[in-house]
Amino acid sequence: MGEAAAAAGAPRVAFRSDPGRVRANNEDLPLVDRERGVYGVIDGVGGHAAGELAAAIAREVILQRLGRPLGTPAERVRESIAIANNEIFRRASEAPDLRGMTCVVTLVLLGDGVLTIGHVGDGRLYKLDGAGIRKLTRDHSPVGEREDAREISEAEAMRHPRRHEVFRDVGGAHRDKDEDNYVDVTQEPMAPDSAILLCTDGLSDMLPAAAIHRIVRRHAGNPEAVAAALVDAANAAGGKDNVTVVYVEGPDFGHAVRGPRARPHAAETARLPGDLPAPAGTANRAVRAARWIVRSRATWFALGALAGVLAALLLVWRVPAATAAFGSRTIVVSPALDGAYSRIGDALAAARSGDVVRIEPGLYPERIIVLDGVRVEARVPGSVTLARAAGHEGEWVAVTAFGELDAEISGLRIESTAELPIDVGLRVAGHRTMRLVELAGPMRAGVELLPAAALTLHGSHFAVAGTAVAAGDRAEAVLTRNVFLKRGRGQTPPVSAGPQATVTLRDNLFAGFGAEIVGGASEAAKQQIASENVIVTAGGSK
Repeated sequence: MGEAAAAAGAPRVAFRSDPGRVRANNEDLPLVDRERGVYGVIDGVGGHAAGELAAAIAREVILQRLGRPLGTPAERVRESIAIANNEIFRRASEAPDLRGMTCVVTLVLLGDGVLTIGHVGDGRLYKLDGAGIRKLTRDHSPVGEREDAREISEAEAMRHPRRHEVFRDVGGAHRDKDEDNYVDVTQEPMAPDSAILLCTDGLSDMLPAAAIHRIVRRHAGNPEAVAAALVDAANAAGGKDNVTVVYVEGPDFGHAVRGPRARPHAAETARLPGDLPAPAGTANRAVRAARWIVRSRATWFALGALAGVLAALLLVWRVPAATAAFGSRTIVVSPALDGAYSRIGDALAAARSGDVVRIEPGLYPERIIVLDGVRVEARVPGSVTLARAAGHEGEWVAVTAFGELDAEISGLRIESTAELPIDVGLRVAGHRTMRLVELAGPMRAGVELLPAAALTLHGSHFAVAGTAVAAGDRAEAVLTRNVFLKRGRGQTPPVSAGPQATVTLRDNLFAGFGAEIVGGASEAAKQQIASENVIVTAGGSK
């Protein structure tokens, strides 16, 4: 979960993404760039790594295109989704393992009090104000069309066996940016006393609009509580899918729906799964204090001096969390440091290409997705440990790195145990450089390169029971000055290479393995590997 700090008068933003209670992986991604007013949700389709990759490609392409202020807001939104579509389609066409990967996208570009909405698929955008809740998007699905036409009720649509089918997606076929009946682009005013909620179908399939409205009203004024309560309620209702919410609240929305004269709807007296207790009001005391302050000149003088001090302190306080330099930012992760993100995943969801996510020492039981051009580093190498979270079943990949823009991942330690096993330590799709990474424990693969991926791995330490580095079809790996220690009783070579994969090994230490370092390598390749690396067999010979 994450919240972007807002200046006075600016909207407040919170988001959360969760795998749910049934699925092992999370193919959803939130889309948040508060500086440019970009908010959205992306739901990947394709299973295994393909859905996650489609969502990651879409997120990066959309942020890059919307970061260029060329064209009208409607043109920018339409073009960003079309470009993302064509890039996903291109990548899927080049790799047989990725064919069929797509995603659905719902996003808004907020500027000058106007929402410019771009939508493909069955994600949803709700607008909330004093009049209630209203859906601004239409589902591109057979069941959604029938619901929008009022042929079936919302409850019937939620229970329909074909509710997950969509007839529009991002990535399924090549599209022209000006193609009719592809991207729905609409505009809607957003007043300071309104809010918007973007969500994947993991929320809207679990909770009807009335329940969503009730939860938002109950926690209005506290965006973090809104996001948390919605996800918790979806999971309490079954959590059958990944669920992602992005909540954007106008500065006056909380007062409009929870002000001293606002009466809660009758339905609000019932509790919902995930609801948090609302704070008691203190309106009368606040009014009396405000009158005293206004009438006191000395108070105004003191407040002026205090404001200057607080402004300086606030600047210093905010620097660790996101410091700007030449267009890039350093985003700090620390459970204990004020102004920092407490979870790595939340910081990465807020990061964009060129940013650095710097992690303070600690144990982080989470799996993370690193997108195009984002650098991830442990402030103290080896002091940041990623582990499997208890209670999650299915495949667990600690780090998934996407993108064509190479960016470094350094200093992380990934630890797998028999009780909390990790299937893959680092999965690479695209281009990556990794340094000073430590992997330990039972794993199917320490590092896994998807087809056509490229990796430079330097100065890292492997002590895994399984394949240390697995390079897929047409992948390229350059491994230099790493240490590979044999763990487990099997005879699996530390490195495997798929058809047409290229693996370069230089100045590495392999200890405890047999003579075969790369599975299936030719005799000439074995001799070259032996001459350019140090190989210590189980018996101690070199």
